[in-house]
Amino acid sequence: MKAAPLKKGRVGPWRRGVQWFATLLILSIPFIRPGGESLLRLDAGTRTLLFFGAKLRIEEFYLFLIVVLILVFAFLFVTMLFGRVWCGWLCPQTTLGDLADWIDSRTSTLPALPRGVVRQLWHLALSALVAANLVWYFIAPPEFFARLGSGSLGAVAGISFAVTALVVYLDLAFVRRRFCKTVCPYGRIQLMTMERGTLTLEFDPELREACLRCGACVRACPTGIDIREGLQIECINCGRCLDACRDVFAKRSSGGLIHYTFGPAGADGSRPVNKKALLLGGVLLFLVGLLVVGVTTRKEATLKVQRAESGEVKRLPDGSLVNFYSAFLENRGGEARSFSLEAAPLAGYRVELVGPVRGLELAGNANRKIGFALKLKPEPPQGTLVELRLVSGGKVVASSPLPVAAQ
Repeated sequence: MKAAPLKKGRVGPWRRGVQWFATLLILSIPFIRPGGESLLRLDAGTRTLLFFGAKLRIEEFYLFLIVVLILVFAFLFVTMLFGRVWCGWLCPQTTLGDLADWIDSRTSTLPALPRGVVRQLWHLALSALVAANLVWYFIAPPEFFARLGSGSLGAVAGISFAVTALVVYLDLAFVRRRFCKTVCPYGRIQLMTMERGTLTLEFDPELREACLRCGACVRACPTGIDIREGLQIECINCGRCLDACRDVFAKRSSGGLIHYTFGPAGADGSRPVNKKALLLGGVLLFLVGLLVVGVTTRKEATLKVQRAESGEVKRLPDGSLVNFYSAFLENRGGEARSFSLEAAPLAGYRVELVGPVRGLELAGNANRKIGFALKLKPEPPQGTLVELRLVSGGKVVASSPLPVAAQ
């Protein structure tokens, strides 16, 4: 069989570029504030998810659930096609380990005491940044810094910040790659999703006789495996062994013996796109479609009504019956709008709303409580329903039934 050609080119610069992009994106999202609100943040106090310009109340969290399911199935789909590319190219654990290794290499020539001090300060700085970044997804950065400076961060946020910083510090100081090799659940999930056509790193068996047995690939591996022994669960698809091998063979004006491959090109016809991949892709497309439908059919505003706390009912001398209610209005759009409350006609009755029901101004993503009375003449029977409409721009955007009490 004819040997495969030796390949050249390094993947390290591409991997570092992806890591920098993903890290800066995660750090910057809380600071992006279209309309003065965070691009993505969970406001636990109001049980509201700020999601790319929209505010999702707790009753709309089914949309957030769909987003989570999309992320889960996308994760599985990408793993089936590209293996542990997440681990080697995007995972924050890998990025933090690389940053810790970087400071280790830069301080290796220092005396023991200053070397240890610089490394520990670097670990503490990274830990504090990671912890703060996590809290920023619950408390907007301007508010976070103001509360941190005044010592009023709060018990929940303060404990979350401190615990996260401690865990990350211990990880950097004592764990790092051991986590990837031992307890990381994603490596085990990979076993359930991998196919013969999944992207993996391979030591080219057709060029085994060309191996110099220099051990460069083993020394470069962050998890300490020997790629020459075949596919192993500890491999995170980072490509460091590939670069190390190609660096060695570059001195001989040739390429390396390691490359990425979508499985062996055997008679079984292994390929990345197979029935299982198509099934996962179909589920993913269905969920995306479901999310699109949910977002596009999302109501512009909501209206909820309940009887006034007093439960008072009045009968007027002219034979009219008056019920009192409280209406809760919510503008789900990102811009301010004017609303009005209107009662639908009821055959045989004169229906009138009494109270501040016209020209109700609501800011974007704001809500408001309105007290009003419903006056009906003549007095209707117990259990009569009147439709209350929320109108904006001449269009009914929400409605709610008003049960009429006769006593």
